[in-house]
Amino acid sequence: MTKKKSKKSQVGTPIIRAKRLPKFLEQFAIVREGHGGSRFSVLCADGKTRLMRVPGKFKKRVWVRVKDIVIINPWVVQGDAKCDLVYRYLPSERIWLHKNNRIPEDLVI
Repeated sequence: MTKKKSKKSQVGTPIIRAKRLPKFLEQFAIVREGHGGSRFSVLCADGKTRLMRVPGKFKKRVWVRVKDIVIINPWVVQGDAKCDLVYRYLPSERIWLHKNNRIPEDLVI
């Protein structure tokens, strides 16, 4: 068996991933502040401020910071007050969203 060489990414090159857009009940949001314990305050595209929870499958893999653009899924119960994180955009993806006018005007920083 031959060993496969792993591709090493070069410093400064943007990471390109498939663009993820909100589906059925999901929506864009921007992180406003952290509360600790994997909880954040987010301003959603519908103008409501919700408490976002980072699910267990993302806790050690996705690091959320203030001013990040994310996709959230509002809860069925207390949907106006709470939501779950679905996806966090990388800086290169965020630039793509702005260039292609995919993000609502009220979420632009």
